[in-house]
Amino acid sequence: MYSNSLDTQVTSGGLQQFIFHKLKQKSKSGSNDNQESWSWTQRLRAIYTKEPQNVSFDLYGGGGGSFFQCLPVKLKLKIFSYLSAQSLCVACCVCRDWSMLTSDPSLWRSLLIRDIRQWPQISHLSNPQLYLEVNSDWSQKEIYLKCSPAFQRQLKAATSTFQQVSSVLKSFMPRKVPRVAMFGPGLETSTSGLVRCILYEDSNTFQRVAMFPGQFEGMGGGITLRLPAGHSLHLSVLYSASKQERENRAGVDRLEGNKLLQKLDGDQAGDSGNNATGFQYELKPQLRHLCQTLDGFIFVVDATQSLDSMTRSRAELQAMLRERKSVPVPVLVLSCTQKHEDVRHPACDVVKCLDMASLTQPWLVIDCVTDTLNSIDDGIVWLVEQCQLR
Repeated sequence: MYSNSLDTQVTSGGLQQFIFHKLKQKSKSGSNDNQESWSWTQRLRAIYTKEPQNVSFDLYGGGGGSFFQCLPVKLKLKIFSYLSAQSLCVACCVCRDWSMLTSDPSLWRSLLIRDIRQWPQISHLSNPQLYLEVNSDWSQKEIYLKCSPAFQRQLKAATSTFQQVSSVLKSFMPRKVPRVAMFGPGLETSTSGLVRCILYEDSNTFQRVAMFPGQFEGMGGGITLRLPAGHSLHLSVLYSASKQERENRAGVDRLEGNKLLQKLDGDQAGDSGNNATGFQYELKPQLRHLCQTLDGFIFVVDATQSLDSMTRSRAELQAMLRERKSVPVPVLVLSCTQKHEDVRHPACDVVKCLDMASLTQPWLVIDCVTDTLNSIDDGIVWLVEQCQLR
């Protein structure tokens, strides 16, 4: 508590004790420093005689030195730790001393741990764990700026003119419409409305162009979609069973009775150490042929489900990707909630549960909302562009 009386003794914290120590040093420095000592006294008096919200005093004394510069380095770093990444980048331009302090590795390491749970998307290029595991020469600050979605958006906006020109040039080149399969446990939980919103409801996000039949024993049929930006794709939706069968097996492990997968026996399974179920699965023959014709995958998970159930779904994703191991194709993971206000697991937890860092192909995990299709178009645009780079 601040005291409004100059005669009242107050037990102070670390910052006040530091100021008292400075005042004693100034009082012992001699008569030549009386003016500077008076300046320090006035600052301390302002703290103890005014309301906290009205404390105002000159940060620069008679000697021209900054009050902040007199603080210990650890205290400065503690103060900087409360700033955002953008504020730290602004502070580094103040002076050389601040530039060194705001580049401290421990500062950016703690900032990364704090902010990564708020990031709405993580990709194979913006996964911080990737750079830490390979002992990258990049500093903690460089890793943060490389991986942060906010800074990547600012960088993209700064080069928007070049991207617009390149997009115009690409429009004159013939491009293949990619064939994509959507599957995953999120199609069979509270986020199952995603398919209905995309394929059947009118929206400004997806335009339905045409339908195409299946080629492999009735599998692989779907619909051609076009996005406002001009991107198109052939989308096939794969369910683990019929609607009636899915409703009847409520409470049963989804991998049991999955019509897309079959369990390998002991001789064929090999190493399944990275599989949470303890078993290894492979695609059924008709789906295996379809998988060879695909250019990309969309794996849908329900971000409101438990992390254990999300980890068990890794077996389904691995079985599908194993069929395209020779020619890696991009993977988009839609981490969905039904409504925006639903409590969800962050994208970094989804990356860890699905072991995305072990994949060799391009991948992106993005948070989205099924009722509004929020961010789903951004993920599909990324997937189409990755497919057309191959």
